[in-house]
Amino acid sequence: MATSTSRYDALRKQSRTLESLVESKLSAYARLASTVTRSADLEAGSTSTERLRDAENEVEGLLDKLRETHEEMAAQLNDTTSPPSQSMLHAVQRHRDVLQDYTRDFARTKSNVQKALDKANLLGDVRNDISSYKAAHSSVTDALLEERGRIDSSHRMIDETLE
Repeated sequence: MATSTSRYDALRKQSRTLESLVESKLSAYARLASTVTRSADLEAGSTSTERLRDAENEVEGLLDKLRETHEEMAAQLNDTTSPPSQSMLHAVQRHRDVLQDYTRDFARTKSNVQKALDKANLLGDVRNDISSYKAAHSSVTDALLEERGRIDSSHRMIDETLE
């Protein structure tokens, strides 16, 4: 029983440490996401976007480790040789709730970042289309203006000849 309890205590301590890490990394990720989504630096492959992806991967890894730790804690409680106390059951449930909150917050922030990236890509594509249209349109307009100038010149020459 002492081994089972000490293993549970070690897992609980590890869980608290991971929760603390997840919380700090998640808030850093949210700050970075907020900064990046407000700035114009949303191009794929940009430094800010790469930092954001690195932070995402780090938070996902920590959430996975936390999930594994909680599963191990739950397995310790299912040990038939020593039934768990109410406080142990309550602690495991609280840890599960915290994990769910972190997972939900992370998913929400990640979704907002993806929406901002999609919007930036769409706006970038539209800007490129407008620029190419203007470039093509301006060359056509320039050609028409040159032709108009030639016609006006021809008219002047004819008017001078008739005078």
